[in-house]
Amino acid sequence: MRNIRVLVFGATGTGKTSLCNTLTGRKRPTDNGARGITAKSHLYPAFQTDDCRIEIIDTVGLHESSHGTVPAEQAVVELIDLLEKARDGFSLLVQVTRASRITKEHDEDYKFFVEKMTQGNIPVILAVTGCENEYPMTSWVDRNQEAFSRFAYKELVPTCFASGGPMEEFFAPLRLQSREHLLGSIIHNALVEPRKLYGTGTSSSFNQSLTRIWNEFVAVTGLPKKYRRQVNESAYTLMKRLGVPQAIADTAIKHIPDLLEELGNKSPVPGGGKLLRKLSELFLNRLSNGTRKND
Repeated sequence: MRNIRVLVFGATGTGKTSLCNTLTGRKRPTDNGARGITAKSHLYPAFQTDDCRIEIIDTVGLHESSHGTVPAEQAVVELIDLLEKARDGFSLLVQVTRASRITKEHDEDYKFFVEKMTQGNIPVILAVTGCENEYPMTSWVDRNQEAFSRFAYKELVPTCFASGGPMEEFFAPLRLQSREHLLGSIIHNALVEPRKLYGTGTSSSFNQSLTRIWNEFVAVTGLPKKYRRQVNESAYTLMKRLGVPQAIADTAIKHIPDLLEELGNKSPVPGGGKLLRKLSELFLNRLSNGTRKND
């Protein structure tokens, strides 16, 4: 069975969580208020369709650290958590946008996730939400196709993931149509195998990826330079310097082999880093195998 891992991203309020809920059949909370409700990345349980096993990760809005629900000290923990979820790589990126003009946040999200985080190595499609006001729903995409030509999208997919209220009878068939269209696009455009961002088979370690991605995050969100990860600064030290409580910092790294090795190398025990890394990898492999058996 083909395994497809999908990273979903986009500005706050574009409908990322509603999209993920519809694709997976889950019911995580959504909110159409001024501040987003997704305060951390979320890995949905895998589901199967057309001989494919699909895993979807919903991400926190990139700009939430500066004017939303996620302060900077929590953002670094969330990024570490996201990178841990990315351990097995991704097959496809899905950027979510509303059917409106292209915003500065749209550009910055694309640059961060497509160009910087995944370095252009993973294909990306654009899911355009709010197309229920168009007839047919493809009309908005047809009119605006040229405006997105500067991006490397494999496909622009018009969708409706609205629900509830007096229009629910109208929304329901459009959601079903949107789900089928988007799943078809995901299966068609995804890599045959997920591509890793770091680790074995790549030229980057977890820590190198964390430094590169975190410092780009600081730049994109306009945080002060003091938040940048310094040369030779450990991820644990960075979290502590940003004010992350020790208990949370300990939890953030305890299952990450690369960070455990980093801490172990600073211990007086010879080979402590490699030993900690090996033990944690064995633990993760057992946990992963156990999870797959229960799927």
